[in-house]
Amino acid sequence: MFKKSLFFGITLLLVLIALGGCSSSSSSNGSYAGILMVNEKEYYWQGDIKDNEFTLGEKIGEVQKKVEKEVKPKDNFSSNFLEVGEEIYSSNEDSKVIIVKRENRSLEKMTEENYYKNE
Repeated sequence: MFKKSLFFGITLLLVLIALGGCSSSSSSNGSYAGILMVNEKEYYWQGDIKDNEFTLGEKIGEVQKKVEKEVKPKDNFSSNFLEVGEEIYSSNEDSKVIIVKRENRSLEKMTEENYYKNE
């Protein structure tokens, strides 16, 4: 009787530890893409523009709404990454790239959803 109770207790403890480990790791280590919606297209953050690889074209608009980082933006000029008021420009070099002028004046590139897919 004692052995069955001990076995049951240890098994239950191991199951609880395993479940606790799984739930905490999945909720605290999430990874989110920086997304901006412009004219019903999704653009994904690719980082700073280096060595003038892209130059500012026409101003398209400004970020109008910021949603939580884990939420996919749905409205035009909304983002889960950029701040409200940051300026959005077309790129002179590539129609699938837009440039964002951040509050700190840095320029960052964002690419259309299918930018890196072979067509």
